[in-house]
Amino acid sequence: MMLRFRIGRWRFSLNVVHVTDVAGVNSILPDGKHILMWDFDEVSLEQVKKALAEVAIKYKLPNIYILNSGLPNHYMAYCFKRVSWQKAVEILAATKHICTTYLRFGVFRGKFTLRITPKDGRRIRLVCVLESPWPEDVSIDELDSFVRYETLSDWYRKMMPKMPIIKWREDECLKLLSKN
Repeated sequence: MMLRFRIGRWRFSLNVVHVTDVAGVNSILPDGKHILMWDFDEVSLEQVKKALAEVAIKYKLPNIYILNSGLPNHYMAYCFKRVSWQKAVEILAATKHICTTYLRFGVFRGKFTLRITPKDGRRIRLVCVLESPWPEDVSIDELDSFVRYETLSDWYRKMMPKMPIIKWREDECLKLLSKN
């Protein structure tokens, strides 16, 4: 629920939402490069695998680890490939079915974040690995940027009306990135 009121040219807003606290890992590495991280919501595992296989071939990516976030048709994926920020955005924007909110917030923040702790009792589990002939060039031990944050609880999401899906094209993401 959002309460808004205006006094003259000043608008005041108050959001009232039910949240849950979680922890996440960020894509940024100590050297300023990034690993690749994806988020998919309301997408079948087969669609996720196909979309990731397409970008893996196009960009010669190493293994991609696909995890279920605890709900049907909700997945996240990691690829331990060291890339520049611009290349990370290019690859994620070229991935079909990626969560556009995840992509948009990542571009805005300058890094991508995926949840690593349970959310409302839902645990993350590895469901498959897209194997690749190209080697990984980042170790999981190099990940050292973590964050605690709040996200909307499952209960609140069920109560909210469905938000319209906004599709971002690759060229729009790159144009936004070039302005930063």
